[in-house]
Amino acid sequence: MVASSGRAVVARRRGGPERLVLADQEFADPAPGGVRVAVQVAGAAYGDVLLREGLVPGTEFPVTPGYDAVGIIEAVGEGVTELVPGQRVVVRTAGSGGYATHVEVSQDFAVAVPLDLDAAALVALPLNYVSAWQMLTRVAPAAPGSTVLVHGAAGGVGGALAELAQLRGLTVIGTASASRLEALTAGGVVAVDRAGDWVRAVRAAAPDGVDTVFDGVGGATSRRSFTLLGAGGHLVVYGITGGLRRGRRSPLALAGTAAGTLRQSALGLFGKGLGIDGYMSASYVPAYPKRFREDLTELAALLTRRAISPRIAARLPLAQAAEAHRLLADGVSGKIVLDVEGRR
Repeated sequence: MVASSGRAVVARRRGGPERLVLADQEFADPAPGGVRVAVQVAGAAYGDVLLREGLVPGTEFPVTPGYDAVGIIEAVGEGVTELVPGQRVVVRTAGSGGYATHVEVSQDFAVAVPLDLDAAALVALPLNYVSAWQMLTRVAPAAPGSTVLVHGAAGGVGGALAELAQLRGLTVIGTASASRLEALTAGGVVAVDRAGDWVRAVRAAAPDGVDTVFDGVGGATSRRSFTLLGAGGHLVVYGITGGLRRGRRSPLALAGTAAGTLRQSALGLFGKGLGIDGYMSASYVPAYPKRFREDLTELAALLTRRAISPRIAARLPLAQAAEAHRLLADGVSGKIVLDVEGRR
């Protein structure tokens, strides 16, 4: 095997989007059990903003953001038997490295996919759709006919939650900004303006309470959402976007999120017949690689059958990663995709 020369988007220290610069980089041969992939497209996600801002524990700078990518296997490490050079794969990184012409990942987090599937749609699967699928099927499964509340239902993970929940026969109430309510309604979601009295609106839509709440905001949003649960309901908290302001670290917002965090004793939950679950993709996926491969394979099959249609918010060249982060800070409907020059 031979090392490859290429480029990667690098943040040399924490800060705003302007910290992201494209730099030349050498990509070594894959380690045992790993594969090196020539990237066609990479996905940009809100988790990358948290990484850039230094809000992901254990982050060491310089760092290349990027959780997900689609590309062609260029080389395999010792012990890799089920994947071979030339195969097209969709991959999940360990939390960084995707914004590059090449990326190395463990074979445990690479799934072979057909050549004819759209790369932009595929790159929405490893983070957004797998997170949504695992919350819906593994963390807090709900029976068909149940009602769920999805905060940020027009966003990346929120949009995937809304789509997959409906596919599983659930009624979805979704909060979003006023400009996105019409699109949610057209998609079959009971749309609620998050800037208004959304608690009252949800109660009107579900007088007996909702069965599950999916909350990626945290803080006071979680606390208020808990009051909307019906008998036996579950609150699933999977993010803290409320701790940032326009995509930037905000001590005031972080303090407000911490102060507003829901606190319930186990005895209190038992007495009310309710549950609180936490889901963090960055820890759940590495802990259960077999589940990840199963779930990603199932989602790719749904995409092949056109049962799901990931929404692409924007496609930008790799060199415009900073602009992708600015768009993420403003809020987007769907996935932002970075095209690697010379590859599609």
